Amino acid sequence: FDGGIAATVPTIDRSKLLAQQQARVDELRHAKYEGILGGNPAITVVHGEARFKDDQSLTVRLNEGGERVVMFDRCLVATGASPAVPPIPGLKESPYWTSTEALASDTIPERLAVIGSSVVALELAQAFARLGSKVTVLARNTLFFREDPAIGEAVTAAFRAEGIEVLEHTQASQVAHIDGEFVLTTTHGELRADKLLVATGRTPNTRSLALDAAGVTVNAQGAIVIDQGMRTSNPNIYAAGDCTDQPQFVYVAAAAGTRAAINMTGGDAALDLT
Repeated sequence: FDGGIAATVPTIDRSKLLAQQQARVDELRHAKYEGILGGNPAITVVHGEARFKDDQSLTVRLNEGGERVVMFDRCLVATGASPAVPPIPGLKESPYWTSTEALASDTIPERLAVIGSSVVALELAQAFARLGSKVTVLARNTLFFREDPAIGEAVTAAFRAEGIEVLEHTQASQVAHIDGEFVLTTTHGELRADKLLVATGRTPNTRSLALDAAGVTVNAQGAIVIDQGMRTSNPNIYAAGDCTDQPQFVYVAAAAGTRAAINMTGGDAALDLT
């Protein structure tokens, strides 16, 4: 069978991958959100940016212009979170990627540097490595040192076996973008890359909500503090998902949202994260 099986290097059609990815996103968005909201006559969708006026009303700056006041008996805050950007000199002035830009990129960089060792950072690091990039991960500590050090060791070994370089106890102190190349000054020397992905965590989208006007407490990171019933410090305002002080995982957000809806309508449901 020597000539029966041809060993060929697979080719990556990034444009086709992006089209498939976007089609799946559009399908899920319609099935889980747009189709449900648009098809329910009891739901009114207002497009704009909301902030609390007091503990019983919101002021919405409408996308089409003007403002609208929305009164409520119960309110659910589920504004999610955005990629956090560490205060590294030179980073903001460079065309770095967050997870959003990385997933939308139509090119596969030859060399990719990743700052961060979050789940998102590692997922994207492995994805780009398998698409052909030479990937280097800069981890401030060891992988998953808080969650499970043993799993972190296993992931590190698996990454290195795949050709992904994992630099533990390594931080970037300076970022420069010179002639289309990223130059990172790190605690272990200089690192050069064609693209730089920053995935050091996510910041709750709460700053513009005027939560203090509604008596809603946030922690030092800006996350809304909630109890097991998704209640905030205001008993009529609930919160769920990445904008809260719960773990930032999609299945936690989904479970929290379900329980918040139950409790907002007179039920009694708790989310046990243990």
